Amino acid sequence: MFDAFLHAGALGAREVADLRFFGIEGALVASGDGGGTATPAAIRRAWEQVAAAARRLRRGGLAAWAALGIHPRRIPSRGLEALLAELPDALGRPEVAALGAVGLAEGGALEERVLARQLELARELRRPVIAAVPLRGRERLTRRLLAALRESELEPARVLVAGADERTVKAIRACGHLAGLSLSGGAGPRGAVDAAVRLVASLGPEGIVLGSDAGVGGGDLLALARAADRMAKAGLAPAVIRRVCGANAIRFLGVDPAGLRGRASSARSARPSSR
Repeated sequence: MFDAFLHAGALGAREVADLRFFGIEGALVASGDGGGTATPAAIRRAWEQVAAAARRLRRGGLAAWAALGIHPRRIPSRGLEALLAELPDALGRPEVAALGAVGLAEGGALEERVLARQLELARELRRPVIAAVPLRGRERLTRRLLAALRESELEPARVLVAGADERTVKAIRACGHLAGLSLSGGAGPRGAVDAAVRLVASLGPEGIVLGSDAGVGGGDLLALARAADRMAKAGLAPAVIRRVCGANAIRFLGVDPAGLRGRASSARSARPSSR
């Protein structure tokens, strides 16, 4: 299992060990809307923290990558152009696999302009994109986000739209994007897991990605494992469960978790003894 939506900044060794024990073998950590005042310095620090979180997960035995971008709730009033100019170098770090999270929070000209600039950058750098919409105004903002993605001329399969639900997942998939379902949604963890299981059962695994969305705000770190167990008990095929709980996300990102884990094991075995 690969958790496509993990907020790992506050996770310690014990939480990482729990993830591994319950079968979570990898994760994507994306920059988000937290971190206080939206200044260029704060956003740069947040990028560093996200990249550091991915490295820390790797040291704990998870195949982890980061996604970096300017979240729509974190657009600075000054210094935006400098940040956009620095973003290609940030995306070039070895632990960074995607641009994100970007998207729309309230809508409006500024958010759409910053989104368009970042989508252009992703197209030029051939990076996959994590785009997100909030719970409030989800349907309206999803429609506008899909229009912006269409205008960007990005390859649709290179975009994962996080924050999908039963009202928007069909439209997202019809546009050729992946639909990301949070397992810590507004209905609470149990309700979100049940809703995700129903959607996978009715729509199939094509273009659907599940993630815990845990690590901040009390989300359930083990939600992905619980969803996999619930789908198995509902009679879904193991191949379907594997796709929505990891394989779709891994293919979208174009990463190799097995190879990364193998290099980490080799590095640990090559360390000299402390005795």
